[in-house]
Amino acid sequence: MSLKNLMKKALSFGLAAAMLTACSGGGSASGGESGGSEGGSSASDQKYKIGILEVQLNDESTNRAEYFRNYIGPEYNVEFMFSEAISDLDAALSFLENAADAGCDAIINYYPVKDNTEQLVQKAAELGMVFVENGGRGKANDDTYAAKYDNFAGGFQADQPNTGALFKKWMEENIDTSGEHGYLIATGGAYQGNDQQTQISANMLSALEELYGLKFDLTKEELYQSSSPIDGTNDKGIEVYCYPGTPTANGWLEGLTAALQTGKYDYILTAPNVIGSIGTAVNELETAMNKDFTWIGFGTFGDALKTAISTKDSFGNQTVAMSTVKFTSIVSAMAFAKVYNTLTGHHDVNLVSDGTSVNLFRMNAVTSPEQLEAMSSWDQPDRWVADIDFVNSMITERGGATTNEEFQNNIYKLDYDAIYARLGK
Repeated sequence: MSLKNLMKKALSFGLAAAMLTACSGGGSASGGESGGSEGGSSASDQKYKIGILEVQLNDESTNRAEYFRNYIGPEYNVEFMFSEAISDLDAALSFLENAADAGCDAIINYYPVKDNTEQLVQKAAELGMVFVENGGRGKANDDTYAAKYDNFAGGFQADQPNTGALFKKWMEENIDTSGEHGYLIATGGAYQGNDQQTQISANMLSALEELYGLKFDLTKEELYQSSSPIDGTNDKGIEVYCYPGTPTANGWLEGLTAALQTGKYDYILTAPNVIGSIGTAVNELETAMNKDFTWIGFGTFGDALKTAISTKDSFGNQTVAMSTVKFTSIVSAMAFAKVYNTLTGHHDVNLVSDGTSVNLFRMNAVTSPEQLEAMSSWDQPDRWVADIDFVNSMITERGGATTNEEFQNNIYKLDYDAIYARLGK
């Protein structure tokens, strides 16, 4: 019997056990090993195939594909399969089926919608695949994390409160409330429960509350959880407009452009990574309207961010005044290690006392070309931040972490100082 069929049987059994446990309210079904090698050979000798489910195709996804295909793949005997941009559950489920048909043993999911976690985990189990998601635990998927499914390697994401606080700090230190300003907040997938975009949006709204001493007519939660554009009316008369969604949605860019053309907003605050998608439109509008936009937004290393931070707009200011950066290779390595541990029979490394783990990484703010230049040579071929030594520190099969606590501590050890000591300028 093939490894995939063996895994499918094991995962199906684990799924059934976990579902019975979840229904009965009893202990968790943490059971057997998902994957591993046949015939007593080392699990390292086994070839695996992993499907990568992408939600956007941008600099980050391009960098991630390079890291997986050409760095991780040869070292660990792994092949990767990549999706097109996925924008809904049906497309995600379809990709899982296609990946299984193509022989994939696991899925790394970058389409983090908490309402979908259980269905995707169960679908992956039915297809004999391990599943990990770029997201965290919340009310909508708490039961799934608590159930300890044998095929569910958990979540991986930024330390989201820390990420959101970076934007709030910049706003409090840089916005001059003596002038007249309006704020367009692109809330992205906050309405779908996206942790990162929820924290960024919430912190942006909190900063406005504290800067102006204002009170919104609706709660902050009602504003950033709205699935349609909504005015953040308030007792100070400050123009605030929350705009959900991402560029992959039909009409999203046109709607954003139309809102800016009203002339009400001079601050653009973006929770999702849209720097590469709206930069041209923002610059063209700024010139056409003769209006100086100040833009801060989530970003990642790549040509789009480099251009946005390094170039000047028609008013002589940086196109993007502040962004956040993460090292894509660190995030990719975390996801891979969680999947690989499960595939090689060390699923217990992904477990914590109350369920399956969510492991975290930390971001940094970037506000100048000089800052960006200091790190611009990092996280690219031949200079990956997450090198093989780091990846191995998370993989039990390679002598790495044997508990989730050790796994998490090894991630936090790779901070700016440690990276600088190895890679320098």
